[in-house]
Amino acid sequence: MYKILVPVDGSEPANRAVNEAVSIASGKKDAEITLLYVSPSPVYFPFYSMVGPSLDADVKEVEEREGNQMLDDTIKKASKGTSVTFRKKHLYGIAAQEICDYANDTKKDLIIMGNRGMGAFGQMILGSVSNKVLQLAQCPVMIVK
Repeated sequence: MYKILVPVDGSEPANRAVNEAVSIASGKKDAEITLLYVSPSPVYFPFYSMVGPSLDADVKEVEEREGNQMLDDTIKKASKGTSVTFRKKHLYGIAAQEICDYANDTKKDLIIMGNRGMGAFGQMILGSVSNKVLQLAQCPVMIVK
């Protein structure tokens, strides 16, 4: 089985990475694409703890709901017209580290990801996650522009 991991965040570069993964997987027998969404853990935002633990739970609940909805929507759109198997995974933590750890732990054959993510912070640090994944990954990485 040929296993491809595609980290997604709802951005256009991530959507292009999904399309590229479908294109590659469609030509391989028994290919599988796992879409991975990594939410920042509230632990990484110290101001949450100043407000109280209930905010941590609220933030996690919203992240869980929105992350899973985005994964479901992406799979629904990408799976039209293809027999490729899709899986989804939602993790919490530092994106690049979680992507690489998950790819290594599940023995992915390839990571395909967009060259930059969503949000103002992501725009300031152009490609910081993709750059870090290139450094840490133990499998091939394809960056889609």
